[in-house]
Amino acid sequence: MDLDVERQLRHRMAMASPTDTARGMFFNGALDVARALGGSEAADRCQQLIGEKRFIDFFNYPVLDLLRMSLEMVRLVGARSGGGAGVLRRMGAQAAQDFLASAPGKTMLLLTSSNPRRVLNQLPTSYRTAVSFGERRVVWSVRDRTGLFIAERDFMPPAYTKGLLQGVLEATGVKDVSVSGWPTGMLDSEYQVSWN
Repeated sequence: MDLDVERQLRHRMAMASPTDTARGMFFNGALDVARALGGSEAADRCQQLIGEKRFIDFFNYPVLDLLRMSLEMVRLVGARSGGGAGVLRRMGAQAAQDFLASAPGKTMLLLTSSNPRRVLNQLPTSYRTAVSFGERRVVWSVRDRTGLFIAERDFMPPAYTKGLLQGVLEATGVKDVSVSGWPTGMLDSEYQVSWN
């Protein structure tokens, strides 16, 4: 078990309140990742842990349950799937795919003409339709293809958000996407993003 990832997840679980929610699409995506990495047994175990028979994509569910599911998934498949951070990054990439396939994600891509800079500028507002927690914003550097994505009061660990940002940018068709990140507070992080 990746102790740093377990510590991050437990810390976030302790800070989440019942009003901190995420859409069911993120739960379904997490189960897809569990199934891909550990088979139907892993997905079944994660779902049983939460006690929901199924998740409806546009219903809200406690983010605490998504964190619990993430912790169980890291325990079940982390050792053979690139460690805990690798599992979380894969979950984030799946979250990007699922979000971009949703009505808010499709609208975001349409309004921004899939321009990566415009997509990142719009992402904080569009993503807010899928989660009830946190604030996000983008600060651009002098270089056209480099920016800083700032997330505050975000319950998902940095590895998850790195996967999400990479997935969103790759969906715009850009190449050589680079995402690095670091914590700046208890639930706050910053992510340097760039592409060619």
